[in-house]
Amino acid sequence: MSRLSPSRKQKLLTHPLFVAAVAVGCTLLWGTAFPCIKIGYQLFHIGSGDIPSTLIFAGARFSLAGVIVLLIGLCISPRKMRLHKRDLLPVSLLALLQTYLQYLLLYIGLVRVSGTKSSLLTSVAAFGSVVLSAVCFRSDRMTIRKIVGCLVGISGIVVINLGGDLGGFSLLGDGLVILSNLSGAAGNIVSKKFASGRSPVQLAGWQLLVGGSALIVTGFSCGGRLVFYDLSCVLMLLYLAAMAGIAFMLWTMLLFHNEVSRVAVFNLLIPVFGTMWSGLFLKENIFTLVNLLSLLLVCGGIFLVNIPFKTKGSVSHVGNHP
Repeated sequence: MSRLSPSRKQKLLTHPLFVAAVAVGCTLLWGTAFPCIKIGYQLFHIGSGDIPSTLIFAGARFSLAGVIVLLIGLCISPRKMRLHKRDLLPVSLLALLQTYLQYLLLYIGLVRVSGTKSSLLTSVAAFGSVVLSAVCFRSDRMTIRKIVGCLVGISGIVVINLGGDLGGFSLLGDGLVILSNLSGAAGNIVSKKFASGRSPVQLAGWQLLVGGSALIVTGFSCGGRLVFYDLSCVLMLLYLAAMAGIAFMLWTMLLFHNEVSRVAVFNLLIPVFGTMWSGLFLKENIFTLVNLLSLLLVCGGIFLVNIPFKTKGSVSHVGNHP
C-alpha cells in the first residue's frame, strides 16, 4: 500500500467497500478475543477475581502487539517509526485512553457484570464515537439517519442477548464498563485529531507498547503475576498479541482517512462475532434465528450510518478534515 501514489492510496482507503471489508475483518479478529482470553485465563491459571494478574496478562498482550506493529512499520517505512518530541502528547493520550484506562476500567467492572450485560454495554463505544465525532468534527455532523442506524445496530446486540442476566445497575460494575467504552470512543477522536502528518502504524504501535507496559506495572504493583506453564501459554499470548496489533493498526489507518462515525459503528459487530466465535470454539449451534436476526439488525444499522447521502446542491464527502 505504501507504493501507491497519495491520491490512489486516499481513494482506496476511503472506498466504501474497502472500509467495510477492513472494518469487518478487524471486528472479526477482535471477536476471537472473547473465547481466546477465557482459554488464556485457564492456561495461565488466572482466577476470575484476580484483577492484578488479568492486568498483567492484558498488558503483556498489548505490549507485544505494539512491538509487532512497530516491527511491521520498520519493514515498511523505518524513518516514520521514530518517536519524536511532537509525538509524545498523542502517544501518551492514546495509550491512556485506548489501552490503559479502557482495559483497567473494563477488567475491574467485569467482576461485577455478567458477560451478557457487558456485551450490551460494549455498544456504547460505537454510539459514543458517533456522538463525540459530531461534536468534535464539523464534517461528521450528527443526523437522524446516524442516530437511527446506531439504535438499530444496538437493538441487534439486545436481540442476541435476550434471556441473559441483566440485573440492576451497579456503579462499580456497569458504570466502569460504560466509562471503559467511552474511553475507547474518546481515543478514536484523539486518533483522528492527531492524524495529520503522522503514520497510523507509528501511533498504533507506540500507544499499544506504552499503554500495555503501564498495565503490566500496575498489575505487578498490585500483587499480580503471570506464569508461563507450557508452550500453549506462549502460543496463546502470541496469537492474542498478533491479532490485536494487526487489527488495531488497520483500524487506526481507517480512522486516519475516514469520518470517525463511518468506522466506529462497526464496533457493533464485535459482540455478535464474539458470540459466534465462542459458539464455534464451544461447538454450539450458532446458526439460530436469534443470531441471524441480530446480525441483520447490526448490519442494517451499519448500512444506515454509512450509506452515501447527498442533498441538493451539495456533494457528500468521505474524508474528515477538522
